[in-house]
Amino acid sequence: MTVPKEYRALFSRWCAERVPAHARAHLQIGFRIHGDVVTILERRPPEFPELSSVWTSTSVAQLRHNDPEPGLWRIYHWVEDSWRCYDHPPSTMPEPLLAMIAADPDKVF
Repeated sequence: MTVPKEYRALFSRWCAERVPAHARAHLQIGFRIHGDVVTILERRPPEFPELSSVWTSTSVAQLRHNDPEPGLWRIYHWVEDSWRCYDHPPSTMPEPLLAMIAADPDKVF
């Protein structure tokens, strides 16, 4: 299965709202969807732009749809070389999980 299309606009808006316009030349928040998994990414410009124009991407979190059962969302974070489920009940919508990340990213991850 894949992430429902109606959520793609939500993820786009949420990512765009994370970084003020004046800071976007130095930091961007984006996402990538693969099947039922939405990976939230932090993107930064190249340290040496004369060598490459490719921005680096660091995975910040994953929201997984249909986890642990159909219709539910669960949040994951990167720990010791693997994605681990965050100790929080699953949600029927991704918005509460995105709100957790936005409210205090250091606390969640």
